[in-house]
Amino acid sequence: MDALLQQTRRQFFGTGAVGLGTAALASLLDASESTAAPVSGHPGQPTLPHFPPRARRVIYLFMNGAPTHCDIWDYKPELAKQHGKPVPPELFAGKRFSTMTGNPTGKLLLAPVEPFRQHGESGAWGSDLVPHMSAMADDLCFIKSMHTEAVNHAPAISFLLSGSEMPGRPTMGAWLNYGLGSSSEDLPGYVVMTELAAPQGGAGNWSQGFLPATYRGTLLRPTGSPILNLQPPAHKTPEHVRS
Repeated sequence: MDALLQQTRRQFFGTGAVGLGTAALASLLDASESTAAPVSGHPGQPTLPHFPPRARRVIYLFMNGAPTHCDIWDYKPELAKQHGKPVPPELFAGKRFSTMTGNPTGKLLLAPVEPFRQHGESGAWGSDLVPHMSAMADDLCFIKSMHTEAVNHAPAISFLLSGSEMPGRPTMGAWLNYGLGSSSEDLPGYVVMTELAAPQGGAGNWSQGFLPATYRGTLLRPTGSPILNLQPPAHKTPEHVRS
């Protein structure tokens, strides 16, 4: 027993090679065989999808914080007509509001900051607040049917990225990674870059939910080392790490 307690890590894995080594070898051989001829052409996802994906990469930009939708794309002419008038009680009776919004009683309706105009062949409404984007109206997709009961930022972000106000379901990036696969076995297929070290919603914004952990987003930190634990601590010498 004393001899076992005095073993180094290298000795332990060396003597345990019959068990751990065999399991590792079997895993490597199985991965090699299963990825020899992937259906999709992506070795990271050999069985899905059942047809070669045309998309090789997806870049999704999520801008948390912006002018209200009523000031950029969602044209509501009645707001201009009711500008400066109190919000009718029937519009908020029985509704819940965030602490930031507070009690809407007595608050005034506001017209859009800038006037709206129709743009392009589609005739989409856009505000003069974003004239350059409005000029590209025919190249944009507007989804105005989305609805949520969330009154705070974090649940609304979770709903937008995963379809659920409660964290725990696979996020959009995880589903894309699962469905399209990855062209590399050695690099993550889903990476996340954030402006803040701790964005609202935290790691739930790139969670894999009930999918295998390999489809989880890999966070590239905005400051310091992009990925933790790639570099040994400063007090660890190369000789110490090798031992």
